[in-house]
Amino acid sequence: MILILEDLPNELLLFIFNYLSTIDILCCFYCLNHRFSSLIQTLKHLPIDISCQPLSKTQFIYIINQLHTLNIKSIRISNRYYIDAIPVFISYILRTQLVHLRSLILIDADRNTIVKLTHNCPKLTILSIESLLWRSMPRRLLPYFSNLTHCRLPTLDLLNGCHIKIINLTLDHCTTDNLIQLNTYVPNLRSLTLILNNRINIPLIINFPIHLISLKLILRSVLFNEFERLIMMIKYIKNLTVSFSNTEHEVHCFDQYLLSENWFSINKYVDNLQFNIVVNQTFEIFFISNIISNFNWFQRKIICQTIDNTNGYHLFTLPFIDEIYTINTNNFQQIMFNRNDFSRIHHFYLIIPNNDIQYSWNIETNCIYSNLQTLTIITHYINDAMIYFINNLMINNPIRTLEFRFTSTINNCREFFNKLIYYLPLSIHTLILNTICTKFLSDLLDDNDNHLLPNIKRLICSVKNQDHFDTLILLLLEIFHRKSLIYLNISLENSSKSSNLLSGWLLKTNYLKKATMKCSDRQCTIWF
Repeated sequence: MILILEDLPNELLLFIFNYLSTIDILCCFYCLNHRFSSLIQTLKHLPIDISCQPLSKTQFIYIINQLHTLNIKSIRISNRYYIDAIPVFISYILRTQLVHLRSLILIDADRNTIVKLTHNCPKLTILSIESLLWRSMPRRLLPYFSNLTHCRLPTLDLLNGCHIKIINLTLDHCTTDNLIQLNTYVPNLRSLTLILNNRINIPLIINFPIHLISLKLILRSVLFNEFERLIMMIKYIKNLTVSFSNTEHEVHCFDQYLLSENWFSINKYVDNLQFNIVVNQTFEIFFISNIISNFNWFQRKIICQTIDNTNGYHLFTLPFIDEIYTINTNNFQQIMFNRNDFSRIHHFYLIIPNNDIQYSWNIETNCIYSNLQTLTIITHYINDAMIYFINNLMINNPIRTLEFRFTSTINNCREFFNKLIYYLPLSIHTLILNTICTKFLSDLLDDNDNHLLPNIKRLICSVKNQDHFDTLILLLLEIFHRKSLIYLNISLENSSKSSNLLSGWLLKTNYLKKATMKCSDRQCTIWF
């Protein structure tokens, strides 16, 4: 009988490694001994994801230093958990050639980082740059990446010349010039994703790449006739996916997105049409039954919900096409779902406007959110039925981020947290608390028997004023030595008169000496 892991044959160890992330393999087994290191070095096409798994600075540096010894095929990295993660990584690959690297995804990279990158990974076939700082990015960035086939960029301006190998492209901030230049820069494009907003003017004539067969449009307050005109410029589309949303205070009329006859004319041009339409403000009241019945010609299942008891509507096809799904339990439609109808959803946004969640039970079907990572709950207050529902949802889905927004002014949350946090799954590493009543968090931290933060890596919360901030930060500092917290963000509802929330003596404590901090009069962010 085998009692220790090292007695297992190599075949079983390799089988076990298949069920672990590369980060876990490196942290737990690499350099443990020569046998384990040699086995790990035989693994092919390892992916590294440093965007969603919390790591301390020491762990991060350790992993970066091991990359050159492994067969790393893809890297996904962000500054979410470690503020200097991307610059440190780029500095590393400037010194060390990752010969097996074919896919690189950078989230929240800045201009200086991107400029350094251009001369180093010539064999990349997949490159993704997601950044809110896209306006400062250098133009004509990618002449060195001649092997790119899949690309996600803020704008097309980062490309230089003709990239004939790119067949899949996403533009997060598409401009008029981008639309005109598509055929010039990516002539062999087959799949295209565009994010368009009401500030873009769609040209009268666009020459789309002749091989384009799949198009995904993410429309923000774009008039339907503009969207329709864009589609008619494409000679043939096999797959068309449309996501539309407008704000609650739009002056334009977007009712046309809810009308079946308009989609019928679009559907004639495509083989596979899917959409997710959120119209927050309409000019007239529709009956949901009428909206759905008018789509009797459509082959897919159509779901329609009202939004927050207003004249707003959410109309979508199944399977659900986007990553964020919002449900108001008062208006939830009782239907039977298939197992994979919501497999694309990563963020479940649940609004419970009252204490009765009788309509919520159908939402909680096992495996319905198989890839769910973030659960956001907006509710007035808590009862036992809701705790049971939330617990089951967390147990049956791989949730990593849990966010609560309490709208009640009554401080009745402590009992709820005492019940919930005891059953908090180990998978949850980010806890976000948004509530008018923040005193309960201090009460929980002051309770030695409480189970709060045993595995939480990131805590994001708010307090009312400077006094509450001082109380909370002191309690958190007291428990840092026996917790795994590596990121803390505290916001003030009322701005502080001080220019810096953290007092000078706090900055000299052992907990904060080596930390990286950003503070203003309303917010304090700390990376440990």
